[in-house]
Amino acid sequence: MNILVERDYLVIDGKPRFIFGGDFNYTRTPRDHWQDRLLKMKAAGLNTVTFYAIWAYHEPSRDSWNWSDNHDLAHFIDLIHNEGMWAIARLGPFVHGEWRNGGLPQWLVDELGPKVRTNAPEYLELTRKWYEQVLAIVVPRLITRGGPIIILQLENELGSAGSKGDDIARGSVDPEENAKHVLFYYKIIREHGVDIPIIDINHFPGREKIENLIDTGGCYITSCFGREGEFPSMTTEKWNSHKRPRISIETMGGMFVRYFDWPSYRHTNGYQGPIVEPEFIEAITYHHLAEGYNGINYYIFVDGQHCENGAERMLPQRDMNFQAPITVVGNLRESYRVIKRIGWFLRAFEQEILRSQPNESWVTAVSYGRPHPGLESPADLFEGYHKEAEPVPDHLLHVRKVECLGRATRGLNLSESNFAFLLNTKVHGSQWLRDIRLLTNPSGIACEVWQEYPKLIQMSLPLQRNKCLPFYVKLAPGTFLEYSTAELLDRRPFDKGVQVILHADADEMTETSLVLPRQGEIKKRGEAMALWQSPHTLRVLSVPGPDLQIICMDSETPLRFVLMERELAGDVWDVASPHGRLVAASNMSLLESRIEDKKTKVRIQTNERDFDLFLLAPSAPSLSGPFADVNEKYDQEFGLYRACGTIPLPEPKIAFSKRKTDTSYIWEAEIRPECLAGLTDLVLHIEYEGTSAKAMLDGRFISDHGFGRYLFWEIGLRDWIGEGGLLSIEFENCRKADISIRPTVEFEAELRWK
Repeated sequence: MNILVERDYLVIDGKPRFIFGGDFNYTRTPRDHWQDRLLKMKAAGLNTVTFYAIWAYHEPSRDSWNWSDNHDLAHFIDLIHNEGMWAIARLGPFVHGEWRNGGLPQWLVDELGPKVRTNAPEYLELTRKWYEQVLAIVVPRLITRGGPIIILQLENELGSAGSKGDDIARGSVDPEENAKHVLFYYKIIREHGVDIPIIDINHFPGREKIENLIDTGGCYITSCFGREGEFPSMTTEKWNSHKRPRISIETMGGMFVRYFDWPSYRHTNGYQGPIVEPEFIEAITYHHLAEGYNGINYYIFVDGQHCENGAERMLPQRDMNFQAPITVVGNLRESYRVIKRIGWFLRAFEQEILRSQPNESWVTAVSYGRPHPGLESPADLFEGYHKEAEPVPDHLLHVRKVECLGRATRGLNLSESNFAFLLNTKVHGSQWLRDIRLLTNPSGIACEVWQEYPKLIQMSLPLQRNKCLPFYVKLAPGTFLEYSTAELLDRRPFDKGVQVILHADADEMTETSLVLPRQGEIKKRGEAMALWQSPHTLRVLSVPGPDLQIICMDSETPLRFVLMERELAGDVWDVASPHGRLVAASNMSLLESRIEDKKTKVRIQTNERDFDLFLLAPSAPSLSGPFADVNEKYDQEFGLYRACGTIPLPEPKIAFSKRKTDTSYIWEAEIRPECLAGLTDLVLHIEYEGTSAKAMLDGRFISDHGFGRYLFWEIGLRDWIGEGGLLSIEFENCRKADISIRPTVEFEAELRWK
């Protein structure tokens, strides 16, 4: 396969591709869990895995290399390839990555001191050896040699970032010296036959000497390095001057929470935040998409644990706890569901997004409603509502522009593939935006008239809510989605036609306009209202509820319109079947599935006793597995299967004793391997009001936490339990603590098709 760097995007094997990835550092997760985490990344719609190769992890002492077991980088890359995903390798030698010394071996720092990260010959000689070692694994796995690696990164943030608390320099103050440094590594990889794009996060003079260079950067709206930021306005300024694809290598997928400084860095020793809310991640992703990014990589996507002496010293010394979408024990945060909704959309409408470009003049959005209609009233809130009907001059006093930017496609007649991004998320709070009207115009794209949307309803954006609204998206030959106030999730074949899935808030009235080749029979499931506005235009008004709304339209290519709740859209999964890949929605994790003798085998993971399952399927399946009290129902007319029931989870008992000292609150219990019988893992979910905490098992340091009431704490016992022993959890300066025991099971279920 080949890979090319075009002006707007990457072209892989002749096809434009959107790079949607997440950082998974294999050095912080045991090898036994690698595939589990990769399956969850893939299920979220990610097509790329980014990782740092850590020098200190592979050469802990001089000339003593370790590439086996948990250090087996080749196996990790091969697993990525086996899952059909791409990889971006960040080779260092300095990586930062919250590693002690930025990933440089301690022996190297002890030996060379201030010469590290410079052009000192003795440092460059040792870094060449590192590159020769890691390239022996990486080069045979480049995409041009049949592997998954599509991009390499050399060094990291040279000249702008060091390793805080470990006194590793940022690089030289002379940009020319930094240029020589990076070009030294570039020469090495060229000598070893590297022929794929290079991503640059160093920004040095002489960058033009690097072939197939990709510009990049990162975006953390709020971080622990200073004050909490705020979202900037969306703009086309950078797009208008870009010469290479815009790909972010570090979009905020979370942020580590520094809780003390070593040595003093900026503030006092104590909790310093920040907390990254899921809507922050959604907002910055939409911000990127609106401004023309055709590649987004979240840092980080998978939490883990530092190896012995592996953590940067201003962090907890065992648990990474980056607030990542996938937690240290493999559970899924709400940010995972946010990213999954976006990932499925990008996967299904990748080419439509790539065809569109930022356009400031095509669409604007205005809110005409008061955020608090009765605010001026001294008494009842509702007394102020009548004022919205007053004459226009007064009405315009509270008109507000909504943060909005469009991506549009220049085309002939009816333009295809246009998207409007609306943001109402702020770090420091936002107001409810009511009665929003979107105005599109012919400027810059080939549409014939000015239009105002929506046509029949009032649209609003609640606090901390964002939207990506579609316009003129082609669904099938002769069939378009003209516009919708719901968001796109998925599009795929279904039986003899096409199925499109959208989502919206549970209490939100949505409006969707569909352009069809002709009028035909319409069948509805649910309370949606379908109105023909012209011989070819069908408007659908609906409010998503706990069940799915489905409208089937007879046409040359039959169309299925499915609307679901936004929350349910974060729990969708792919399921293999004799009919092709089907869409399921469940609180269980349906990690992978395969067809055997016309039966679907599904690998399931869960820590919940009650389960619910939706499956959009052309024929009726029957579910079997370790379930109890299963209730199944299939709607033949609309191709919807639903099952619910219970899973008989084992109930291990852990008897904690509790005691208090002068400054600590200590919980202790005897733990035995038998408590894991029948389980994939046994997770302790902990919430406490204190400054910090640590856990020891049989004298071994297994976990720590420094965020008190702000973030929950999870301890997975599987990887530590050994022969068991005394589990001791010590909470510092703690008034109150609560520990719940959450067993996790993994099993295979079966869908039999009738």
